[in-house]
Amino acid sequence: MNDTTRATHHTGETRPALALYAAQASDAQLFGQYLQRLGLPADLAQSGGFAAALAGCELHSAPEVLVVDLDGQASPLQAIAELSQVCPPSTRLVALGSAHDLNLYRALLHAGVHDYLCKPVPLDQFASTLRRARDPQEHGTPGSRTGRTLAVTGVGGGRGTSTVVAALGRLLAVERHSSSAVVDFDRGRCDQALLLGHEGDAGLAATLAADELDSRLLERAITQVDERLYLLAQQPDLHAPDSFSQEHLLNLGAGLCQLFNQVIWDLPSGRCHGALDVLAHADTRILLCDFSVQDARNCLRLLGEIGDESNGQRLLLVANPQRPGHSDVVEREQFEDFIGRKVDLTLPHAGSTLADSLLAGPLQLHRAPALRQALLDLADLACGRTPAAPPLAAGNLILRLRQALGRTRRAA
Repeated sequence: MNDTTRATHHTGETRPALALYAAQASDAQLFGQYLQRLGLPADLAQSGGFAAALAGCELHSAPEVLVVDLDGQASPLQAIAELSQVCPPSTRLVALGSAHDLNLYRALLHAGVHDYLCKPVPLDQFASTLRRARDPQEHGTPGSRTGRTLAVTGVGGGRGTSTVVAALGRLLAVERHSSSAVVDFDRGRCDQALLLGHEGDAGLAATLAADELDSRLLERAITQVDERLYLLAQQPDLHAPDSFSQEHLLNLGAGLCQLFNQVIWDLPSGRCHGALDVLAHADTRILLCDFSVQDARNCLRLLGEIGDESNGQRLLLVANPQRPGHSDVVEREQFEDFIGRKVDLTLPHAGSTLADSLLAGPLQLHRAPALRQALLDLADLACGRTPAAPPLAAGNLILRLRQALGRTRRAA
């Protein structure tokens, strides 16, 4: 998507490439941030919803792609009909809304809407929809969508990548009821089987060695470890062959996305053969780091290799402190200034609690409640959802009331 691209309207006035009208100011701010990540001006996203879109198209030239929020409209189809009367046939309408209604979606498509996005909208889905709206022939059938690839790696060794991947897989499957697959690509160690409570091979070596991949082969190779959680891994092998090609690896990832809603890759920090290819093509890249000088340098180097979010791929930088009190630790502000971006989330340090839980079986997240909640927030962020605010404990509520009363008395 290029905001400098212009088309000539039938009146001779130039048409903007894109305009977005959100119903709420908070949504306009969020979509403005999305547009910035895609390399577009944030001010293309405005508030006002349908009324502002209709007024803008009447006063100025209608854009090539018009994204309009239909929340608050008693008759969404009537609103689309009114917009169609003031927009030329070449304008592609993309509707936003909070209604999870299949009948509404079908009616909107029948009325000429290019696509309907249900809020909250993940960045990668928003980006792919805009690309298809600009060029429907190149990007296939409107609305088509496969699963999402989440690639997790540490910018250095010992950053808890395997633990985070196992936790994300378990939380997405159990808490978010999403069909999920974990791919253990750290073939030298293969910790996911231990963390998820599985013994034996789980099909990764066979799929990497296969001449051709199809859905039946993947279904036979992958192992189910829970109702909605599956594992693709192999026995640890420090000398595992790297005979597979980039195309074969990406076909494996695409095949998994046809079978599962979320595919979480555990990528070793050593950047083994194929790891950067997965990172470069993943829908969401999660980089784990510590606030250290070495990690700052490694992080800056890795960011330069995998690129930014301009293609709609979400990038999450997550601090996972492993060595509290170490002399190499730097201030968070210094770390962020050096790498040129903010840290999205900091995981609380859980000590040896989770490691000790493995003596009794699979990873037991309930033993570290604060870390479990932070990882659930990370799972939501990775899938494009806004993390839910944790419930306020009764003790905290009473304490805040006392503090408020104390401030009122002092003011009096």
